[in-house]
Amino acid sequence: MIALDIETKWQNAWERDGVFVPKIDGRKKFMITVPWPYTNGSLHVGHGRTYTLGDIIARYKRSRNYNVLFPMGFHQSGTPILAFSERIRSGDRATIDLYASYLKEYGEKDIDGLIESFKDPKNIADYFSNAIINDFKHLGYSIDWTRRFTSADEFYQRFVQWQFRRLNDKGLIKQGRYPILYSLEDDNAVGEDDIKDGDTDKVTIEEYTAVFFHGKSFDLIAASLRPETIYGITNIWVNPKAKYVKILIAGREAVVSEECSVKLKLQGNEVDTQATVSVEEIQRQTYTTPVGKEVKVYQADFVDPDNGTGIVYSVPSHSVYDYVYYRKKRGKDFPVIIEAPVKMEDIESKFDLNTYEGREEATRELYRNEFYYGKMVNSGQYTGMTVREARESVKRDLIASGNAFVFYETSRHAVTRSGSKVIVAVLPDQWFLDYSQAWLKDLGHNMINSMTLYPEVYRNVMNDAIDWLKERPCARRRGLGTKLPFDDRWVIESLSDSTIYPAVYTNSTQIRSLYEKGYLNDEAITRIFLEGSPVNEEESEAKKQFQYWYPVDIRLTAIPHISNHLSFYVLNHAAVFPREKWPAGLIISGLVVSNGAKISKSKGNVISLLEITKKYSADIYRLYVAVQADISSTMDWNETDLASVTRRFNEFKEIMSSFRPDESDLSFEEAWFVARFSVRLRQFMESMDKYQIRDAYIDIFYGVLNDLRYLGSRGGSINRAITPVIADWVRSMMPVIPHHAEEYWHMYVANTYVSTDPFEENFQDSYERIVRRFGMTCDQMYSAMDYVEKVLQDVRNIVQVTGMEPKSVEITVANADVIRAAQEFLNNNVSGQSKKYMQYLVKRRKDIIIYGFDEYEVLQRNQVYLSKQIGCTVRIERGDVINGKIAIPGKPVIYIS
Repeated sequence: MIALDIETKWQNAWERDGVFVPKIDGRKKFMITVPWPYTNGSLHVGHGRTYTLGDIIARYKRSRNYNVLFPMGFHQSGTPILAFSERIRSGDRATIDLYASYLKEYGEKDIDGLIESFKDPKNIADYFSNAIINDFKHLGYSIDWTRRFTSADEFYQRFVQWQFRRLNDKGLIKQGRYPILYSLEDDNAVGEDDIKDGDTDKVTIEEYTAVFFHGKSFDLIAASLRPETIYGITNIWVNPKAKYVKILIAGREAVVSEECSVKLKLQGNEVDTQATVSVEEIQRQTYTTPVGKEVKVYQADFVDPDNGTGIVYSVPSHSVYDYVYYRKKRGKDFPVIIEAPVKMEDIESKFDLNTYEGREEATRELYRNEFYYGKMVNSGQYTGMTVREARESVKRDLIASGNAFVFYETSRHAVTRSGSKVIVAVLPDQWFLDYSQAWLKDLGHNMINSMTLYPEVYRNVMNDAIDWLKERPCARRRGLGTKLPFDDRWVIESLSDSTIYPAVYTNSTQIRSLYEKGYLNDEAITRIFLEGSPVNEEESEAKKQFQYWYPVDIRLTAIPHISNHLSFYVLNHAAVFPREKWPAGLIISGLVVSNGAKISKSKGNVISLLEITKKYSADIYRLYVAVQADISSTMDWNETDLASVTRRFNEFKEIMSSFRPDESDLSFEEAWFVARFSVRLRQFMESMDKYQIRDAYIDIFYGVLNDLRYLGSRGGSINRAITPVIADWVRSMMPVIPHHAEEYWHMYVANTYVSTDPFEENFQDSYERIVRRFGMTCDQMYSAMDYVEKVLQDVRNIVQVTGMEPKSVEITVANADVIRAAQEFLNNNVSGQSKKYMQYLVKRRKDIIIYGFDEYEVLQRNQVYLSKQIGCTVRIERGDVINGKIAIPGKPVIYIS
C-alpha cells in the first residue's frame, strides 16, 4: 500500500473505534494541551510543529500505560475574523482573493458561494474549524474530538464570565485611562493575536517625551525616548517629503506631521488642526530649546513622519543617525553631554555607518552602553546623574514646566491581520486586568518554580515575564467573543478569554448539557470547578471529570507566547484555582523557518498542513519534526533535509516490508543486536521522559537502522535479529509514524491498536534472557562489540603508522593475574602477588578498563571477522608481559608480523 492509503486506512479505523477517547480508570492520568488554533485561515508547516510535538508526547505517554487526555478546541474570538468578514462584504479584492486561495487549496468547487457565506464571520470560523479538524486527522493526531468546543460557544462564554466575576471580586479588574494598541480602520483595541506577525515580532507600547521648541510664528514638537539629551541638541530634523500640519494643543500653536496629529487626538489630547505647513516655512525661523539654546531646522530623509511627531531633535554626539547626517552638513563640532565607556568614535570605527544595518546595530550598542554605564556632563542641574536617573528627572521637569507631555508610540510599524494600521490610543474608560499586584506575582512565581519546565533555561524567562506584566487591557468595544459581565458594551479580548480554558476540556460534554438545560449558573460552575457539593448527577459527573484530569500535566507552546498567553495562563490559574489545580508543566518550543527564512506568503515559502499530507505524507512530516531539531531549537523546513529523512524512512519501510519472522537460535552478532536494541530502547525512554524527542529518535530510529546495517555487514540475519524486538521497535516508532506503525503491528504482532498497546512493565527481561545465553548482560554485550571495533581500529592504526603489510596478527589480552592486579591497583589494595605488575600499571592507569565480559571470549567469537577485516590470520591469546609491554584490561598487546 502507498503511504496515503495506509494513513487514510488507520485514520478511519481510529475514528471508527474511538481509540483516543479516554475514560476514567485506575491508571495514572496524563493531560497535555497545545494552543487552540485560530480559525480565520489555514494552518501551515510552522503551526504544525507545536501540534505534532504535542501528539508525539501524548502517544508516547500512552505507550507507557498512562491514561492520556489530548483535547482540542478552537479560538473564534477577536477582531480578525470580523474584520475579514467586513472586508469581504465591502468587496475588498485582496481579501476575497486570499480566501479564494484557501478554498481552492481545500479543493472546494463552489468558491463564490462560500465566499458569499463568509460575509457572516461565524461561517468563516466554522469553515476553518472543520478544515483544521480534517488537517489534524490527516496528520494522525490522537486528539479526543468528543470534548471540542469553541470560544464562541455560549456555555463556554458563561464560564468566561464566571471567571471574570471572580477576578473582579479579587480586585483584579479595573477601569480607567489607559494606553492601548488600536486599529484605526476597525476603531477598536487590538492585542498581539490580532496583529500581523504579532506573535513572532512583538509590538509594544513605548512612552515618548514630546518636547516643545518655541518659534516666533509657531512651535515645533519633537518626541524622544531620551529626554535627558536636551542639553546636547544641535538642530532639528524634518523630512522634506512629509506633510506637516499646524495644530492647537495645550494652548500653543505647534507643528507636527499629519500622521502624528491623528495619533494625538486618539490619545485623549484636545487637538485642533488648523492648516498645512510646508517644510520651507518650518525652516524660515529658528527655535529655542527648553534649556534656552537657539537651533535651526535641517532636512533629513531618515525622519519617519509616521513615527513620533515626524520631527526629530538632533544630538549627534549620542545618536548614530544624527551623527551621520549632521557630519555631512556641519562637521564634527558638537557637544558631549554623556560620559560612557563607548564613545561615538568607537562606534564609528567598529560599525559600517554607511549601511542601514550598520547604523541600526551601532544605535543599539551605543544606547545600551550609555543607559547602563553613562553619566551626565555639561547638563546643568542634571550633571553628575546617571543616565537612568536623569532620564526620569528631565522628563518630570519638562512636563511640570509645560514644555513637554507624554506621547505613546508603537515599537514598530504594525497592521492587523486584516491589514488595518495599528497605533497607540488612550481610552478614558478602558477595562484592564491588573497583573501588577504583588500577591498575584508571588503566586505566579511559586507556580513557575514548582512546575516541570523544558527547557530549563525558560524558567528565568518566565519569571521575568511575570515581573514585567502590569496592567493589561482585557476588553474592547467590538469583535467576536464574550460580553464583559459587568458592562455588556464591551467584549472580552481574545487573549483574556483564553487563559484557563483547558479546565473546560475535562468536562465540556457535561457543562454543555447543563447549559442547554438551563442549569449552568455561577453557583453551578463554582461547585464544579472549586468548592461545594454537586446538586445533580450531571454536575457530579462534571466535577468528577475535572477532579480526575486536572491540572494540565504539560502545556506545550512556542517561544512567542511567553510574554502573553503563558504569562496570563499562569497568573489566571493562580488567581482562580487552588494550588493543587495549578498547571504542572510547560514545554516551550522554538520557532520554524523555511530554508532559513521566516515563513510568509510574500516569500513564497508557506506550505499548508493539507499540502504536506498530500505531497509528502503525514508520517514523513512527523518524523522530520521529531528528528530535525530539539524542541527548544529553531526548526528549518527544507527539501534537502527532508529528502535525507525520507531516504532513511524508506530504508525502514523496506526492512519492515521484507521482514519474515525467524525464531531460530541467534548468533553472537544477532544477540549483540538485541542487546544493543535493549540499551537503545532504555535510552530512548530516558530521553522521552525528559522530552528530548530528537535525542530519543536519533537513538531508536537512526541508531537501530545503523545497527542493522552493521549486523548485515557481519553476516547476521536481519529477520532473526528483528524477531524478538519487532513489537517494541514498532511501539517506540508509533509516536512519530503512527500510521505505518499500526500497519506493521497488525502485520507482524497483534490484532490490537499499537497506539494504545503499552510496553510491558518489565520489557527488558526478555532481552536479558536472550543475551544471557552468551554469559553476558545486555549492557555488557552492548560494550563487547564496541570493544571489538576498538581493537580492530588499534590494529589499523598500527598498520597505518608502520606501513607494514600484515601476514599475521597476534592479540594478547590480560590474563587472570593481570586483571586481579589491576582491580587491586584501582582499589588501592595491592597484594604481594600483584606487585610485580605495578611498574606497568602505574604508567598505564588511564588505559585500564575492566569490562564485565571476558575479552578473550569476545575476541575469539569475532576471530573470523577480525581476520577478514585485517586481511590475514588473527590469533587470540591470554598473557601478561610480552616483550616489555603488558596486556592490561581493556588494552590488549597487538603484535603484527
